[in-house]
Amino acid sequence: ARDTDRRRILDEELKKEETRLAELRKEYNNGEPERQGNERNYQKYLDRVAELKSSIARKESDIAAIKRELAKLPPS
Repeated sequence: ARDTDRRRILDEELKKEETRLAELRKEYNNGEPERQGNERNYQKYLDRVAELKSSIARKESDIAAIKRELAKLPPS
């Protein structure tokens, strides 16, 4: 029962992380996100692009970790 609960929790977490990753990728727009109104300074824009890129990498590694945890669990 504990493994079933853990699998359910990890599955929910995985779905949430994958959804957020999709949102980040859409906003990142292949490295060319749309400029926002408060980004008159080009460096602010570049900083946001770099932050988006690191957020995407972080989410991808989080998703990989969750998948590894799921693989360790016995099949339900």
